[in-house]
Amino acid sequence: MRRQKPDDRYQKLIAHWEPLSPLVEGYRTLKLNISFSTQGQRLQTVLVSSPGPSEGKTITAANLSLMMAKDRRKTVLIDFDLRNPRIHFTFEMPNLYGISSYMTGMCQFSDIIQDAGVPNLSIVTAGPIPHNPAELLGTPRLGELLEQLRNNFDMIVVDSPPLIVSDAMVLARETDGCILVVDASKTKRDSAVRAVEQLKTAGANLLGVVLNNKKLGKREGYYGYGYME
Repeated sequence: MRRQKPDDRYQKLIAHWEPLSPLVEGYRTLKLNISFSTQGQRLQTVLVSSPGPSEGKTITAANLSLMMAKDRRKTVLIDFDLRNPRIHFTFEMPNLYGISSYMTGMCQFSDIIQDAGVPNLSIVTAGPIPHNPAELLGTPRLGELLEQLRNNFDMIVVDSPPLIVSDAMVLARETDGCILVVDASKTKRDSAVRAVEQLKTAGANLLGVVLNNKKLGKREGYYGYGYME
């Protein structure tokens, strides 16, 4: 990433630009809680999703990846939201090749790995939006891709589609653990409960829930992240 802090990405990638900010403490707590929730078991792949769109899952996945990379763990952030990808915008990276390119056999594994410009962090963008994202995830290429990622990285963070589409359920079953992001200002309780039930029905390992846009303290307009087991 560029050395000069760009205004448009400051709030999105705050774990990189302002690592001492009080807001970053929420991501640090999230990272630690993920470690504690494993109970001694190896957790290598973490999926980040939400009940619906625009609830903060991409920003959470991006900053969680940055925090893991700061621990000197070789980390890769993957944009598996093949319907509305955002990671390449967040990191200002090209999206010529990505998940869809690999899944359709248009490129090799090495072609989709991009350097994030941060030590220990790589990015895999979604690639061009396909016509059939759900069908792509149902092919053997998904298992092959995840196996190669596990062999090459210590931590894999997956930014998945929201749980209103079937793609997220497929990915949830393939990862070691899931984080659900809900927006305190917009997510309905019924939607959050239904999302948790969906993950459990799919056999996913729900690690916890991140409460986004929760007002902290008495200063109006001061928002952060809370973590609920």
